[in-house]
Amino acid sequence: MNLNPFNWFRSQEVATSSQEFSELFAPRESTSGENITLSNAMKISTVFSCIRVLSETTGSLPIHLYEYNSKNNKKSKAYTHNLYDILNLEPNKDMTSVTFWEVCIAHLCLNGNFYAQIIKSRAGKILELVPLLATNVTKYRLEDDSIIFTYNNGKHTYEFKQDEIFEVIGFSKDGWSGMSPIEYQRDSLGLSKSAENYGSRFFKNNATPPIAVKIPQTLNDEQYKRLKKSWQKAHSGENAHKVALLEGGADITSIGLSNSDSQFLETRQFQKSEICGMYRVPPHLVADLSKSSFNNISEQSQELVKYTLQPYINRIEKSIKKQLLSKEERKKYYAKFNVDGLLRGDIQSRFNAYNIGRNMGVYSANEIREKEDMNPIKDGDTYLVPLNMTEQKDNNEAE
Repeated sequence: MNLNPFNWFRSQEVATSSQEFSELFAPRESTSGENITLSNAMKISTVFSCIRVLSETTGSLPIHLYEYNSKNNKKSKAYTHNLYDILNLEPNKDMTSVTFWEVCIAHLCLNGNFYAQIIKSRAGKILELVPLLATNVTKYRLEDDSIIFTYNNGKHTYEFKQDEIFEVIGFSKDGWSGMSPIEYQRDSLGLSKSAENYGSRFFKNNATPPIAVKIPQTLNDEQYKRLKKSWQKAHSGENAHKVALLEGGADITSIGLSNSDSQFLETRQFQKSEICGMYRVPPHLVADLSKSSFNNISEQSQELVKYTLQPYINRIEKSIKKQLLSKEERKKYYAKFNVDGLLRGDIQSRFNAYNIGRNMGVYSANEIREKEDMNPIKDGDTYLVPLNMTEQKDNNEAE
């Protein structure tokens, strides 16, 4: 059963049902005793921060469709191609490209896969890309070797052909579907959740360890209830930490461990580092400066692009070329994210690099100005050639 693509996604009833259906997946308990699901994993502050860093950074990058001219070995932006605006500006009428790619990375970080319905005109021209909830999508290979996708919105199951779905697979062990970081790191996240819950309970009790009040005589039930109610009223909430007035020989004894004794802070710090390692996000980007300095923060930011964002970006670029371009178009069109802005260092380092590239004949003046978001100048497309350099000849010619 196929869906009317122009009506189903924007139906408030279907959107609500999809949200409710995703919650039907039974939570699995970690070894720490905490139930970890895709939704409550985001409530762990470091998980939320890491996914936000990756999603918002990727969403902020411009992505362009380029056309390669094999005759003169030059590339240019393919403004006239229908995919250009879809990828770089408006994937569908409800989203900007920023939101679309944020959703893509968030799904990859949580579920390991991203799916979007490809809406086409009657002539086969791509009009829109509409994201689907990855948890509600199932992928099948049929006996004839074709692939179909089913989408369950909680009420109905809808079927899509392979060319009707744009799919980005995350890190995978079989090449068929991506691995969910939340699923495979459930125990580690459960420990982090336990530490957070412990901290919440600890400070809910005014960060005061449990105490025992010793009474020299035996109390009956009525006296016990009255004393307990009186103590809680006098020393909880706004009255916490006030001087306790005891009578009748009563004495106070602490029976709780301090935060330091239970190594609470050390556990919290270790779990934050583990989650950063899970997503390969430099700790200073999630407000952990314990191992950062002015000397290495710049280097860590460069590593974010090279070792963390680049694998996501490459997956998306290759998926675009394979699934959204025809075999003929793949020969001359390709999509590419521009990460130059993230790799730029301080102004002195940049201009030193530009100077070297300009003198070597790598950059023209206008190419440098374009990188700095400046307007081109007249005669700025020429290249310099060092006078003391000549073309290398092979050994036979030299002799």
